[in-house]
Amino acid sequence: MVVAVVVASVAPDSGPAQLRLTREQVLVALDRATPAHPADFTALDLSGLDLSGVDFKRANLTKCLLVRTNLAKAQLSSVTLTDAVATEADFTAANLDVAVAYRVDLRRAVLRDASIFAVILYDADLSDADLSGARLIGPMNNAKAQRAKFIKANLGVDPGNQSMGIMRVDATSVDFSGADFTGANLFKALLVRANLTGADLTDALVAGADLAGAILKGIRGRDRIRGSTRRCTSTKRSSTTDRTFT
Repeated sequence: MVVAVVVASVAPDSGPAQLRLTREQVLVALDRATPAHPADFTALDLSGLDLSGVDFKRANLTKCLLVRTNLAKAQLSSVTLTDAVATEADFTAANLDVAVAYRVDLRRAVLRDASIFAVILYDADLSDADLSGARLIGPMNNAKAQRAKFIKANLGVDPGNQSMGIMRVDATSVDFSGADFTGANLFKALLVRANLTGADLTDALVAGADLAGAILKGIRGRDRIRGSTRRCTSTKRSSTTDRTFT
């Protein structure tokens, strides 16, 4: 892999899971990368580095440690972040479009104003993350986003991309309990069986959103939800009671 030559002299006997890189080593690896051979940082430790504004050129960051890494305004389009741990990392205004991020750990990460278009976030953990102002489109089925901030975030259908088919967030079975959607765009979003217990939907646009089976218990800002002409009523299912738009 591209990065192997760069780091071999640093810790030749260390397993990749323990190997910690410097900013300079990361930049050298990226400089040597080509479209056919992107840099491979699999299972390496880039925690705490200042990599703001860096172009990762479709790098492989599978199982990479990015704890508290500064990735503000970084170009992360088409990178692989599957099983990466990026807790408390700063992705402010970063471009993550078309990234593959199965099971990525983004707890307490900052993704304010980030572009997260067509990103695969199946089973990701966004608990306590800040996605205020972010543009989020793509599948995030079964993800966790407890207490996450989506203030003025855009998760709605993009009318400009309808020739490509409906492009929207698929948040089927996502746990949004306690999340803040104040002023968010959820136009035609898929929220099937999503858990929105205690979520704040003040001024959120929910027109056309699919909330079939969603749990809406204790929703805050109920009287200021935009775009809903339906009333929220309880629907009993076996021994449980969910709240859903009917």
